[in-house]
Amino acid sequence: MSENVTLGPLQPPAALKAYVQIVVKFWENQETALEDVKEFADGWFARRREGMQAALEAAKHIGDAETPSDILREYQDLLNREMKLFAEDGRAYQQQVLRAGAHLNAQPEAPKTDERRTG
Repeated sequence: MSENVTLGPLQPPAALKAYVQIVVKFWENQETALEDVKEFADGWFARRREGMQAALEAAKHIGDAETPSDILREYQDLLNREMKLFAEDGRAYQQQVLRAGAHLNAQPEAPKTDERRTG
């Protein structure tokens, strides 16, 4: 059941080529994963910046408010904007997890064989 695999100079060239393909695919997958995480993080930071700007504007408007109902309206508007951003965070996270799962579930490519065989 166990295979006798040795890594070293006595390894047949065909086996080494198979290992190289596996290693190359691994690092290609790492590159894809890093790109996906960067995209997610960039979106998260953009949403945080948007939320911070909304809070800053709300604070200014609350400071200028003339009635308690004006204060309450500004606060409610801020909460609505924050909840929308929070929902966008959830959707972005869900998409990130789905993409990662798709990469993990991807079937490996069949090893390329040399079609020139001698008989």
